[in-house]
Amino acid sequence: MSSMIRHTNQSLLGTVESIRSLRVQGHNVVHCHGVFDLLHPGHLAHLQEAKAQGDLLVVTLTPDHLVNKGPGRPVFTESQRAAMLSALEIVDFVAVATSATAVEAINLLKPDVFVKGPDYEIESDDLTGNISIERAAVEAIGGQIYFTQSPTMSSSHLINAHLPTHDSQAGSWLKEFRSNYSESEVLQWLQRLADLRVLVVGEAIIDEYVVCEALGKSSKDPVLAFREISSERQIGGSLAVARHCSGLGAQVGCLFRVGGNSSDTEFITEQLNDGVKAHIVRSAHEPTIVKRRYVDNVTENRVFETYVMRDESTDPSDDQRTVEVLRRLIKDVDLIIVTDYGHGLLTSALIEELASSEKMLAVNTQSNAGNRGFNTVSRYPRVDFVCLNGSEVGLELRRRHLTINELVPQIRDRTGAARAIVTEGAKGLACSAADGEVAHIPAFAEVVKDRVGAGDALFAATALLTAVDAPVDVTGFYGNLAGAASVAELGNRSYVDATRLMRHAVALMK
Repeated sequence: MSSMIRHTNQSLLGTVESIRSLRVQGHNVVHCHGVFDLLHPGHLAHLQEAKAQGDLLVVTLTPDHLVNKGPGRPVFTESQRAAMLSALEIVDFVAVATSATAVEAINLLKPDVFVKGPDYEIESDDLTGNISIERAAVEAIGGQIYFTQSPTMSSSHLINAHLPTHDSQAGSWLKEFRSNYSESEVLQWLQRLADLRVLVVGEAIIDEYVVCEALGKSSKDPVLAFREISSERQIGGSLAVARHCSGLGAQVGCLFRVGGNSSDTEFITEQLNDGVKAHIVRSAHEPTIVKRRYVDNVTENRVFETYVMRDESTDPSDDQRTVEVLRRLIKDVDLIIVTDYGHGLLTSALIEELASSEKMLAVNTQSNAGNRGFNTVSRYPRVDFVCLNGSEVGLELRRRHLTINELVPQIRDRTGAARAIVTEGAKGLACSAADGEVAHIPAFAEVVKDRVGAGDALFAATALLTAVDAPVDVTGFYGNLAGAASVAELGNRSYVDATRLMRHAVALMK
């Protein structure tokens, strides 16, 4: 194609306008879509074969915020990736798409031929399932799909080998992990979660984020003033854990209590969708817990928080009704996941009912501003799997300066748990197996936007994997990936799902 009509690296809508007149002149359109994070010879062969299928070669790119290849990806920004592709003479147009799949771009560009690599030819091998909807979109506009036959290369493999996105400790750990497990061995553990019947028990929390602008100190009083700009509501607490478990493929029910505000209940059930069966105990004595966080609009840091909750003992009638529902539900599950935030749901009577069950019991107790450290795991006479952060273990053991190698076995001994995980934030986590061996898994997160919800995502993933008896390093690997995905979002805005974790795992296993 003559350089006189090449209009590379422009908006998608601009590209649509540019090719309209060229189509009238008789040129047909070939369309490729992908991330192209590291342009390599495999990409070049793919694009050359694609160009041979028509006249105009249009390449659309997945935008940075929708690249689903795990922490630290993409390595190159969308503008850098577009610039590299634009430099190729065989490419006539480059545009950044606005969605994760090629469907929107296909509907706008209406290509005569849509081209994918040979690894997509067998639809069942595509973890995302996107190729089937892209094929349907192409056929709906009268185009055809073509699979190139050039030998493939992996950008992820090249990046892992030559442009590592993690620090040296994480990089060394991942190298050893790849030598111990194949990609298929790692993925099969997530696939086993579909058979699990899970009951999540814990406080339902509505998280509200109020974005505000700091105005300064009041002129007359020692008070800081803020202007509210926008707000967002999310489900948190046990609801977030249940949604993570459902996203990972388990069959999930969630037992929780709410107050008398019907709009709160409607919001919760709407957000849970059909993936989680809600077992709701309504209380006339306590409100639905709401944690309102005020966030600076420039830094996105939380400025202060307010809690709507009852700080008195649980009403006996509410407690009794919750125990009765729990007793009925326990019969039909394989795993009970307890998310105890210390706000009153997990009473002695409820804990006794949980401990007396023969079902596997996974427990996470959290210390926070609302319970002031009174909520420790020693309240539970039986625990099979415990997941806590280092400070919470220190509170439980009443020891401040223990190393992680000392914390993990001591919390196992204290709780009687067969397996335990202790998290250390940016340092990663330590997993203890039934034989007492402690495995250290470094953190993978590159972008930390909000730590709220990271522990819930990690607990959900590791509890499920422990229930299917996954190796401790595989459990920790997926737990850290779940936590890394969560801290990149504000609160519990999104939930972890099996496809997402599989794609992150595959990218790191290359």
